[in-house]
Amino acid sequence: MSSQQLVLVTGVSGFIGAHVAVCLVNEGYRVRGTVRSMEKANKLIHLNPELEGKIEFVIVTDIVDLPALKGAVKGCDYICHVASPVLVDVHDNKTELLDPAVNGTLRVLEAATSEPKVKRVVITSSFVALRNFSTDPNVGYNYTEKDWNPITYEEALTTKNGTFAYGASKKFAEKAARDYVKEKHPQYDICTINPPFVLGPSIHPMNSMQSLSTPNKIFWNLINGSQIQPSLQHWKVDVRDLANAHVFALTNEELSNGRLLVAQGPFFSNHVCKMLREHFPEKTNTISKPSDVPFNENLYKLDNSLSKSLGLKYRSEEETYLDTALNLWERAKQFS
Repeated sequence: MSSQQLVLVTGVSGFIGAHVAVCLVNEGYRVRGTVRSMEKANKLIHLNPELEGKIEFVIVTDIVDLPALKGAVKGCDYICHVASPVLVDVHDNKTELLDPAVNGTLRVLEAATSEPKVKRVVITSSFVALRNFSTDPNVGYNYTEKDWNPITYEEALTTKNGTFAYGASKKFAEKAARDYVKEKHPQYDICTINPPFVLGPSIHPMNSMQSLSTPNKIFWNLINGSQIQPSLQHWKVDVRDLANAHVFALTNEELSNGRLLVAQGPFFSNHVCKMLREHFPEKTNTISKPSDVPFNENLYKLDNSLSKSLGLKYRSEEETYLDTALNLWERAKQFS
C-alpha cells in the first residue's frame, strides 16, 4: 500500500480505534486520528510507540462538529468512523444514545462529501444492529448480514433497557448512513463492520480498569479475584481481527456499500476460566472457578462465512484469551 494513502480514524484513542490505527500503520497507510485532547493523543503514542511519526492528530471535541470534521478529512483518501457513544446506563435514550450515534455518523459523511479524494467510509456498527432482542436467544437462529434489529424508533425512545437502546442507536446510525448514500450519491461508498462482543488486549489510554470496554470489563471480572460464578454465553471477536477487518474493508471491491459480520466464535465465560486456570495454575485464586452451567448448544449463531470467503482471518480462541488476560493483568499494575 502506498504511503501516500491517508486514512482518518475517528475516536482513535478508544479501544477499537487504537487497534485500527496500529493496523493501518502496519499496512503502510498514513493515519490521522480525531481526539478530544492532545493529552489523549500523547498517551496513545506513549502506549504504542510504533505510532510515533506515523500518525497525526486533530482535535474534535464533539463528533457532530461539522466544521471541525471538514478540517479533519482534508486530504484523506479513506475514513474509518469508529467513534460512537457506548452507554447502557442512560437517562435519556434520545439525547444520550440515538442522536449522538445518528448525527455523528451523518456529520462524518457530510464532511467526507467535502473532500473529493475520499473513496470509502468504513463505519463501525455492531451485531446489535442485526440482533432481535425480542425473541428467545436460545433458539439457534443463524444471523447473517441480511438481518436487522426489528426495534422501532418509538420503542427505542421509551425502552428502559440500556442494551436495547444501544442496539437501536447502532441500527439507526447504520440506516441513516445507507439512506444518506442513496439520496446524496456522494463520490465515495460505505461499508459497515458488525462485530459482537469485542475482546482483546487494551492498548488505549485508560484512567482505571473501570475504563475498560464492557466485554473486557466482564473478562477482567473473571480474572481479577472477584470469583464470580461464570456462565455468560455470547459471541465474540478479537479486537485485532476487528481492526484488520476495517483495513480490509477499505479497498475490497466486493464490500462497496456492503456489510460485514465479523465473529470469531462463541464466548462462554466458563470456558474462559477453565482455559486460563490450565495455563496459569499459579493464579487459581485469582481466576474465577467455573460453574456447573453447561454451554447451550442452541445458542444463536453468527454466520461469518462472508468474511472468511473474502479472505479475513481469525485468531484462535486460545490466543485471544491468553493475550487478553496477560494484557489486563499488566495494565492493572498502572493503577495499583
